[in-house]
Amino acid sequence: MNTGLTTRSLLLEQLYDRDSCTYTYLLIDPETNEGAIIDPVWEHFDRDLQIISERGIELLYSIETHAHADHVTSGGKLRQMTGAKIVFGENAGIQSIDISIKHNQELKLGNFTIRAIFTPGHTSACTSYYIDGMVFTGDALLIRGCGRTDFQDGDPGQLFDSITQKLFKLDDETKVYPAHDYNGRIGSTIGQEKRWNLRLGNNRPRQEFVELMNNLNLDMPKKINEAVPANMSCGINFNPKRYVLDDISMDDLHHIWQQLSEDTLIVDNRTPEEFASGHIPGSCNMPMGTESQHLDTLKQYKKVYIHCRSGRRSQTVFTNLNLLGIDHLACVCHSGMPDWIKAGYKVEMAPV
Repeated sequence: MNTGLTTRSLLLEQLYDRDSCTYTYLLIDPETNEGAIIDPVWEHFDRDLQIISERGIELLYSIETHAHADHVTSGGKLRQMTGAKIVFGENAGIQSIDISIKHNQELKLGNFTIRAIFTPGHTSACTSYYIDGMVFTGDALLIRGCGRTDFQDGDPGQLFDSITQKLFKLDDETKVYPAHDYNGRIGSTIGQEKRWNLRLGNNRPRQEFVELMNNLNLDMPKKINEAVPANMSCGINFNPKRYVLDDISMDDLHHIWQQLSEDTLIVDNRTPEEFASGHIPGSCNMPMGTESQHLDTLKQYKKVYIHCRSGRRSQTVFTNLNLLGIDHLACVCHSGMPDWIKAGYKVEMAPV
């Protein structure tokens, strides 16, 4: 999809990735032909570069609203080809960028100004960008919804405050352009979202929103294991084969356990209390969030198999370990310890 939208004299191109339902935005000042791109997608690098080349755009900035978990950015490649400066929110902690932008910091784009609005909550570093009556909200504020808050240091209370105290303070006529939409909608306004947003509209109380977000129980994004590590380096030298998830079942894990060798480790990502109540004999407890404390142990093995209760935590740990340089992993993604017990496989107990 390629929709040309004009607002005053600023030209906006709204581009689309069908696989991840991601919107990429190309902003152009037609007088100076200076441009900026927001949330570019790795698979569409050639498309975006062609548009930039055909129009003779001087691309000043490649802007990221956050480190996405569902697609890999092409920001690094765009910098290599156009000289565009990579822009991330200052809390992102990404080293390979050019501008670590602060809340309310401004970027000049020809006759226009892009203003950063720090909107954490979906992740701890989410940043929205306001220019000429439009706000590009990333995954913070979506059309009739908002981003999830259950990974990448997300926080529902923080997201509620970001949206209600910052984005909802913009003029009601401000056009809202999110990083994603899964229902074919291309834009909204602040006024519409304040009234009709299903999660935050009509002055929903903060605690009610927090409880709602804490009980969504969503599956992990299907590309999280390759996207997050790659985006931490702005997609530079991204190899799509590196982060392919080796997905196994608990039955597969049982077969591996029966032939367990000294160079193989089974890791349980549940809490110590869950682990003590029943675990795979010989497995190691490594609760989610403690990955960095176990790197020396993990490096001693040729293969590490990780599991939890349902697969959600083990997928997150898989991604975190990839970021820390551990890639000799396999993961139980869609089942967990209850399935092991149900199958009648041997279980070991331990004191808490």
